[in-house]
Amino acid sequence: MTNNIDNRIIESRKSKGFTQKYLAEKMNISLPTMNHYETGKRIPGSDFLARLAKVVDCNPGWLLSGEGDMQTNECYTSSHPPPEGFVLVPRYNIEASAGGGSVIHSEQVVDHLAFKTDWVHKELGTDPKNLLLIHSIGDSMEPTIRSGDLLLVDRNKSRMKGDGIYLINLDDGLMVKRIEWLLDGSVVIRGDNTVVSREQVVSSTDLEKLHILGRVVWVGSKI
Repeated sequence: MTNNIDNRIIESRKSKGFTQKYLAEKMNISLPTMNHYETGKRIPGSDFLARLAKVVDCNPGWLLSGEGDMQTNECYTSSHPPPEGFVLVPRYNIEASAGGGSVIHSEQVVDHLAFKTDWVHKELGTDPKNLLLIHSIGDSMEPTIRSGDLLLVDRNKSRMKGDGIYLINLDDGLMVKRIEWLLDGSVVIRGDNTVVSREQVVSSTDLEKLHILGRVVWVGSKI
């Protein structure tokens, strides 16, 4: 999805008459960082591209892949589908803690990010309707997941099996943790950052306290 993204960033900026400096200010990043994006020295993360599509009012699918038209005035909803070959995944204004837990305050969809439908089916092996995007906060899952990373979560119940990284709710806290299932039916919850994270064991008799909401299947990191 990153092939020639640098050229498309430049094209989208110029279509609005923005200077590189002005766009950097609008995106709240440094001018050198914007320059690195436009020269291909750095590959922008998915969160940056989603925000950029809104700032320059361009088609997120085009920005990601170069396919389709650059400009679009269409508001994509369930009744107005995205460009052919793409699916728009909702991003919620929910932050899942990779630390000690974060209470859900709102589940409002703030925007959407486009993913190629073939990639979702072939690489993730899931139905796009099961996906959602949220942000991570905290450092207990570093280096796998950093604070501010964009997480693609699969809510398909068939994927909520086996060891892996999951979005969970435990003790009224929304967290992203690595889960390991033990033979006695208990569950070990841990972070990848062993310096700051402590292992927690949920016994088989207390599993009703653990709510598994989805499996993390993709991470978009900021640069």
